[in-house]
This record gives sequence, structure tokens and C-alpha cells, in this order.
Amino acid sequence: MDSDPGRQQDSDSRLQTHYLDAAGVPTDCSPAAIAAVLHLLGDDRSPADAVVVAWDGDRTGIPAGADVVLEDGTPATAEGNLPLGYHTLVRHGSPVGTVVSAPRTAPQTRPGRWGAFLPLYALRTERTDGLATYGELGDLFGWLRRHGGDVLLTLPLLPVYLDGPYDWSPYSPVSRRLWNELYVDYAALGARDAGPAPALDADGLLDWPALARHRTAQLDGVAERLADDPDLQAWAAANPLAVTYARFRGAQAVLGRNFRTWTIGRDEALATADPVVTRRHLVGSWLADRQLAATTAEALTHGQVLALDVALGTHADGFDVWHEGDLFVDGVAVGAPPDPIFMGGQDWGFPPVHPDRSRRTGHRYFRETLRHHLRHTGLLRLDHIMGLARQWWVPAGHAATDGCYVRYPLEELTAVACLEAHLAGAVVVGENLGTVPPEVDAQMADHGLLGISVLLDALPSWGTDAVDVAPADRMAMTSTHDSYPLAGWWKGDDIRMMRRLGLIDDDDQARRLDDRAAAHDRVVGHLVWTGRAANHDLSPTELVGGILDEVASQPTPVMIVNLEDLWGEERPQNVPGTFQEEPNWRRVATRTIEGVTDDPTCDAHAGRIATARVRCTP
Repeated sequence: MDSDPGRQQDSDSRLQTHYLDAAGVPTDCSPAAIAAVLHLLGDDRSPADAVVVAWDGDRTGIPAGADVVLEDGTPATAEGNLPLGYHTLVRHGSPVGTVVSAPRTAPQTRPGRWGAFLPLYALRTERTDGLATYGELGDLFGWLRRHGGDVLLTLPLLPVYLDGPYDWSPYSPVSRRLWNELYVDYAALGARDAGPAPALDADGLLDWPALARHRTAQLDGVAERLADDPDLQAWAAANPLAVTYARFRGAQAVLGRNFRTWTIGRDEALATADPVVTRRHLVGSWLADRQLAATTAEALTHGQVLALDVALGTHADGFDVWHEGDLFVDGVAVGAPPDPIFMGGQDWGFPPVHPDRSRRTGHRYFRETLRHHLRHTGLLRLDHIMGLARQWWVPAGHAATDGCYVRYPLEELTAVACLEAHLAGAVVVGENLGTVPPEVDAQMADHGLLGISVLLDALPSWGTDAVDVAPADRMAMTSTHDSYPLAGWWKGDDIRMMRRLGLIDDDDQARRLDDRAAAHDRVVGHLVWTGRAANHDLSPTELVGGILDEVASQPTPVMIVNLEDLWGEERPQNVPGTFQEEPNWRRVATRTIEGVTDDPTCDAHAGRIATARVRCTP
């Protein structure tokens, strides 16, 4: 083996050790990081034809001398294109790979759509008993319907650890193939009185542990009554993965969360499962699936869709990592290299999928993850879509700045996304924000996947002439769960946060605040120039209204407004790169849905968006 890992990587196509950072500066990974990542990858390489992509069934890429057995088990004919689906590549009678026969273009959306974004945990109605439920999404759909809105975007709705130690981030799920039982409406199922619902804590934030105890008490009562329900038994028979998941959670209750410390085999571990905990998670998963299905089906009758978000990773101690065995790589976490905001890099704490091992399964786990989400949505957002091309691996013991990029088979994973979207009739949106390799945007454009544009990224460049902030190949968002809402951004609260965390100094803060004030003046000038404002002396409401009008008038096929932007919320839902420093994933909306419905300002903003979307539709 070459003693210089910096040279060794040049012949290892799995690594990208030279890259352009967020400022466009060529950067080299350290020899120590390269060596550590190479060790973790090992020599476990998949054959070149472990996965073959056949766009629109084109057989050109099928290796000479290989045969194809179709999904239904019949041999493919020698002539013509392959049918769409996952087929088996065969040599000398033995399977050697997977053929992904996918439509060249994913389903496209109709133009002029708009909707709203709000995390489900932040949603409040006058009926909410401390945490919203799947059914209460219908209240928000109803408000959107009044104004012609047809898309409701929320954060991942996957199960998380709320039985201590707590990890309530929606991007750190126990599994990416099941739903969160905490959002089930147990009261509607006749749950026995579990005492008063937990109120918000002294800071007005969600008390996740208290909420979990309250809902779990309700769930256990319901689960005991429904354990022998024929519908549950039928669902369990059709979803064996959910049964194994429930037994896994039951085993964790006995053996401890970190399954790496279990001293017995997998079957023996499952045999130790606590029966009450097992029943809890099986019934909870079933009810979550049933109630979410009812909500999305009702929305669909009105031409509306719940847009679901697919988390990039899964909890290191979670079910997926345990269940999939060596598909995940231990001793390393996925993250992000330094950028102008997070100069210390980011370590997200979840293990990566080994790209070669995934290829040998025909990317089964990725398929199942997408298919799970697509059962209940017509618009799917892929978090951090750059992860289909490369992921920043941070070996254990290394700082987040000292990682290395590992390449993933972008075309193959894109083909899986296109095929699953086609089978579900759904639109796919990729979160291509930040440092995006050019091949990712090119692949998305070639195959009809929408990107994302965020208003806050474009506002500083506005001038008095025409602006292009929401192009036709992007879903436009006013702000995201990782940014400050519009009102807080205008005040420069994001800049002050960076100073508070020590990411910038006093001089840099002052310069950035001056730049923000200058951007404000340019935006106001643009609104006056376009006739969206009568004069330069705008109230906050008038400023927001003019900006929303401009974005809604752009050619973007889908516009998503952060619901909290309509009433001037200033605080963010999440500050990336922080944990205990900020109250991430705990802040509820200051308005109930009834309060939004009765607010003439919110109605006026929504009406203005609706009018502009109709006006810009061809």
C-alpha cells in the first residue's frame, strides 16, 4: 500500500479529496482524514455493473453477454426497450446486478402552484392539547384552500427518540421507513384520561419529554384495547418491517439503546423484547400510518398535497442502522465542511451508507425510504440532495473540519428517485442549497427534478430593475427551517446570532448589519419602481406584501411561503450547527390556525399571493 494517503487517493475513485469550498477556494483534505476514510471504506468494492441504469428502458448500457430477468421473473426479450422497473442482471444463470429501468424525466408539476410551510410540531389550533396531530393538518389545508393554495410542506414526520436520552430533531429519526406515533390523535380513539396535557415550559417552548410521557400513556391504553384488532393484524402481516421495528424498540427497552453493546445475537435480542413496549410501537406505527393516510387522502380530494421531507440520515442507534447491518459504516459521521457561516464545519452525528454495499443491493434501502414517503405525498423534498453525489465523512475523533468527501453513484440514485416518483405520480424537489457540485444541478436539470430557491439568498442582490429570484426550474421558498424568518432577517438577528456564537467579530457584525440595511433600501426601491409600493416609507406589513407579490409573480412552478412570515415572526425554528446553544425544534407558532384565519393581514397576504400566482400562470 502506498505510504502517502494523499497520493493513494488519486487512484481511488471513491474519494474526492480536493474540492472547492463555499467561497470557491480550492481545498485539500488532510492526509490523516484521507487515511481514516480509506480504512473505513475498506476494499469492499462493488462490480462496475452492480447497478445498470436504463433510461426509458434503453438497453445500451447492458453489458455484453449478460441477460436481464424482469421484475415478474420472466426473461427479457432480446429486442426493444425494457419495461420500467427493477430488473435482475444475470450472467451464466446467476444474478450479478440490478437494472434500474427508469423514466428519463420525473413527473412534472403544473404551473402556478403555491402553499405554506410549517413544522407539524409548531402547528397549534384551539383544540390542540399540547402537540398537534396528523388530523389537525386538515385545519391548515382548509385555510390554504380558501386562497387557492394546494401544497402544505412540513418537516420529516418520522419517529424520533423521546424516551431518554432525548433527540427530538426531525432529521435524526429512529427509522426513515415508519411514521411518528406521537402525532396520532389518541383522544379521537377514545384514549383514557391521561391527566392535563402538558403546557409549554417557562420559556414558551415545547417540553418534548413531558409531551412524550403524556402521549405514550394515551397510546398504551389504546394499544391494549386494539392489540387484537383485525385491521391491525392485517396491516402487520403486510408490513413485517414494522413488526421487527416494534420488537427492536422493545429489545432496546430491556438491553439498552446502544445495540452495539448487546452481547447476544439479533434473534435472541428480539426475543427479550418488552411486550408492552413492542405493542406500543406496533400499534403506534399502524395508527400513525392510518391517520396520516386519512389526512392526505382528504386533501387530495380537494386537489391538495402534503409535501413530505426525506431526512438525509438516520440516528446512529436507530432501527435502520441495526436492521441493515453492514450497509451503514460505523466509526464515522456525515457532516459538512467549513463555510462562511459555520467555520468549524458540521458533524451531524449519523452514520453514512456505504456506497458500494448499497450498489450490491440495487439501492434497496434508498428505494424503500422513498416508497414509504411517496405513499402519502404528491411532492417529495429530498434533504441535501448533494448527498446523492458526495458526502462529507468525519471519522470518529476528528474535528468536523477534518473530513473527506466520499463519492456516491449520482446517476443510479437519481434513476431510483425518478422511477419511484413515476410509480407514485409525484414531483421531486431536491434541496440544492449551499455548496453544490455542478454535476448535481446538471443531473437534476436533465431528469426534471426541481431545485429550491430561497428568497433570503436573493434579496441582497435586488435592485431597481427586474429581478430573477424564483426561476422556472426551482421551488421558491420565502425562508426555510434553517433560516431566520423574514422579519428577524431584516432586523439582522441572524447576524447577531453569529456574533453571539463567536462565528464573527464586532467589526464583521457591524459591516454585515450595514450591508443588510443597504439591501433593505434597494428592495424598497425595487418595490416602488415596479409599482408594488406607493412610496419608500413602508410599514413592515407593506414591505412583506410587496416582496411576496414579487416572488409570487416569478415563473417558479411552486411557491412556498413560511406561514410565520405572514405575521412577522422573528425567531427561527433551527440554527444549524448548534445543539443546546439554541432551542432548536421546540418553538411553536405564536398564532393558532383559527388566529391566522381571523387575521386580516394574513388573509391579505395570502390573497395577494393567490392573485399573483394566477396572473403568472401561462
